Amino acid sequence: MNEAKKYQLQDLIEKIDRIDKMIKLHSSNPSAFMLDQYMAKKEKLLGSLIDELVDARIRSLYSFKLIVLAINKYYPNIIKLGGKKQTQEIRYKELQDLEAVLA
Repeated sequence: MNEAKKYQLQDLIEKIDRIDKMIKLHSSNPSAFMLDQYMAKKEKLLGSLIDELVDARIRSLYSFKLIVLAINKYYPNIIKLGGKKQTQEIRYKELQDLEAVLA
């Protein structure tokens, strides 16, 4: 991976970190409008990071490990402690079917 790509990915991670902090800041606000916008932005940025990490030029077991680390960092409640898988509310039935195949 060249330096420019590395800095681009680091910048993307920093953006996700800032959005995640804003989500925590607004999570106590009774109005869900801002929170929903920040959560949508976080999902979009995390999706972009994942897309970059699965790019054929850098795809590897290590890039997959980074994806898992990012998901665990920004969505820690997806897998609860104690070994039992618990997913957050999933919007699409098809994703639940995929989860059953992967589990």
